[in-house]
Amino acid sequence: MKIIILCAIIVSGLLVAGCTTISSGSTTANPGVPATAIPVPTVFPWGVSGNVLPMNAVVVLGAAEKQFNVSIYSIEIDPPDESGKHTINIYVGAKNTGMQPHNLTWFSKLTDINGKTYGGIGVSHAGTGARTRDISLGSTEMARDYIVINSDKDFATLSQGAMLDVYFLEYRAAGSPLVPDYHVTWGINPGTIK
Repeated sequence: MKIIILCAIIVSGLLVAGCTTISSGSTTANPGVPATAIPVPTVFPWGVSGNVLPMNAVVVLGAAEKQFNVSIYSIEIDPPDESGKHTINIYVGAKNTGMQPHNLTWFSKLTDINGKTYGGIGVSHAGTGARTRDISLGSTEMARDYIVINSDKDFATLSQGAMLDVYFLEYRAAGSPLVPDYHVTWGINPGTIK
């Protein structure tokens, strides 16, 4: 009986995922609307659903003058250091599709399958987040953010799959509050972090 129920859940998940496949470049938000307004019911193995985008999704953020496409470029893992800390490097690309050059800062946060979070605003990249140079019209800039995981157990849990929240801030003067202009959530497939 348990096997039948499990098979039914898996088949339902596959059907839902198949009906909501997003091809690269087809995921867009209305100009000026945070990306979390995109209702994409992607189902992940650990049961998360809602406004979570697949890893390969490209999201359009901003308005006509300052519009840009964002996507995950890569996730790379450094070997653990002497104390056993793991560094997860998250590269996000931002392509300027607007009418003027601009730069961005973003902070990454990982949430494991148990709901434990790592990184976030004012925490990732030793508190500074990832920063781009001025992105000229039609150009793409990639920047590295990173999150340090302090234990092998936490790192092993993240390898089972995670959610990556990225909070984007448009340029602002030094000392301004870290209030994000946009927020995107991508699902990180099991085995990506290993």
